[in-house]
Amino acid sequence: MSRSQPSPRTGKKATIYDLARLADVSPGTVSRVLNNRDKVKPETRERILRAAKELNLKPQVSVRTRQIAILSEPTFTDRIEGYAATLTAHLAFEFSRKNIGVLLPSNPFEQLPGAFLDGIIAVTFDKGLRSMLAELETRLPVVYMDKFDAESRQLTVCSDHFSSGYLAAKHLLARGKRKLAFMGGDAPPFLERLKGFRKALAEAKVPADDRLLLPMAPGVNHFSAVTRIVRAGADSIYAPGTSFQAMECLHILTYVMGLKVPQDISLIGGENEGISIIQNPPLTTIEEPLREMAEQAVVMMDSLTSGERLQNRQVSLPVRLIERDSVS
Repeated sequence: MSRSQPSPRTGKKATIYDLARLADVSPGTVSRVLNNRDKVKPETRERILRAAKELNLKPQVSVRTRQIAILSEPTFTDRIEGYAATLTAHLAFEFSRKNIGVLLPSNPFEQLPGAFLDGIIAVTFDKGLRSMLAELETRLPVVYMDKFDAESRQLTVCSDHFSSGYLAAKHLLARGKRKLAFMGGDAPPFLERLKGFRKALAEAKVPADDRLLLPMAPGVNHFSAVTRIVRAGADSIYAPGTSFQAMECLHILTYVMGLKVPQDISLIGGENEGISIIQNPPLTTIEEPLREMAEQAVVMMDSLTSGERLQNRQVSLPVRLIERDSVS
C-alpha cells in the first residue's frame, strides 16, 4: 500500500482515488502498481508513480493487501456485544478470506482522516460520524450498513427491519394476543421495526396502545421499561435486535417479577445464534441475516476497490421468524 502525506495540491491526505484521477487510470490499476502486483504497462506504471510523487504518496513494497476501515462509534454499546460486534466480526472474517486488511479505529475522528484507506464500511448511526463520512465519500468508497435515509448515490446493505416488526406482530396476533408491546431503542433499525409492528396491528384492526409501543429512550433501564409495560397490561412483548435485550427482558419477567413465560406473558426477541435456543424457555426470535449482510458488503467493497462498477448500489436482505417456546 502506501503512506500518505498531505497533498501539496489540496492540503488533505491523498487517497488511492485521488491518485487514480490524477493518473487517469482505474483505482484497481493504481492498487496493482502500488502493491507491485500483476503486469501493468511500463508507461502506465511510470505515470502512476509520477502522480504518486506529486501527491506525496509513498509506496510500501512490504504491504500486499488493500485496507478497509470498519467503523462503529466508540460510545455505541453494541460495539462490544450484540449487533455491531457480530456484524464487525463477520465483516472482518469475510475480508480476511479475500486477503484484505481491516482497520478498526478506536477514535475515528482522529484516525480516519490520516489513514491510507481503500474504503470504509460504516456500522454507525452517529450524526457526527456521518458528516465526516459524507466528506470522505467524495474520495473513496463508503458502504453503509442499515442506513435507511440513504441517498440514491450511496452504497447500503440493510436487513429488512420493517419486516422484522411486521412478522413479530403478525405471529403474536395469530396466537390471539391483543395487548402487544414493543421494547426497543431509538436508533433507525428499531424505528423501522416499530413501523412494521404498527402496520400489522393496523391490518388486524387492533388498536395500538402508545404506552406499549414507544421506543425506549436513552438512559431508561430495561427494568423500568419492562415493569412499565407489564403494568400497562401487555400480554406479549417484542424485544428486537441482537444485543440481548430479549434475554434481559426474560430475566426481569421471570426472576424479578415472578411471571411465567409464555403462560403469563409471551416474548419474541432478536436471534442470538447459539444463545436464544438455550434460554428457559427457548426464545421465539426474528433472525436478521448479519452474516449475509457482511458477505454482501464485502463483495461490494471488493468490486469497487478493484475498479468495477456496481449494478445494485442498495441491497435489502430478508429476515425470518424462528418459532420456539416463548409464545403461547
